[in-house]
Amino acid sequence: MIPSKSSDPSAIRIGTWNTEWAKPIGIRGNIISEKLAASGCDVLCVTEGFAGILPDGGHVIDAGKDWGYPIYKGRRKVLLWSKQPWTPHVDAVGTADLPGGRFVAGSTGTLSGTCLTVVGVCIPWSGAHVKGGRKDRTWWQDHEVWLAGFEKLRSRIPESRTIVLGDFNQRIPRHRYVPVRAYEALKCVFKGFRFATEGELPKGLRLIDHIAHTPDLTRGSIGIWNKKSADGIRLSDHFGVWCDFSAR
Repeated sequence: MIPSKSSDPSAIRIGTWNTEWAKPIGIRGNIISEKLAASGCDVLCVTEGFAGILPDGGHVIDAGKDWGYPIYKGRRKVLLWSKQPWTPHVDAVGTADLPGGRFVAGSTGTLSGTCLTVVGVCIPWSGAHVKGGRKDRTWWQDHEVWLAGFEKLRSRIPESRTIVLGDFNQRIPRHRYVPVRAYEALKCVFKGFRFATEGELPKGLRLIDHIAHTPDLTRGSIGIWNKKSADGIRLSDHFGVWCDFSAR
């Protein structure tokens, strides 16, 4: 059972989940959709998903349909959902140096009155375009290219009331299989941000889906969406995570 925010009406609940292409019409998609809606999140980031699994009545922006692999109707690497409208300026490119389709940014209000800048990302996994896709990369190459491109636009990202979330494809602290250079690049690019999801979370989990935030946002409660439903139905190959925040 996900705790209500009623005890702190000013809390801002933020969540992210890689849903592994769960279709809106299907057992997995229906269960995930119910869990996302029941969470009461103000802002959600879904990676490897469809807009149809996001809660009704909100506002959706996405990173586009082309990230270098075959295009399938409705699939998006990154989607952002908010209870409140997004401001007219939405950035789904970031910089030409970023591999496409994996970045979207916008600003939105919350019911508590706080305005947030939100950046949704899906950083390429270690094997992107190695044995599949274009097959023109080495291991970790696309991951590091993405981080280098993101570094070039950091100056455009506000240093207050900002959330960056999604699939980072790295654990924090570093997992032994991750090259030191890739981990150090991640930490360098996100210098000045705090990771609400680093280290061991409830149930001893260490995630690769993260919520990074500027220091003026204080983390409160945190919770996990499991890979399986209560009756054992496989939902995703990722755990999802949500956090409550308060603004200073």
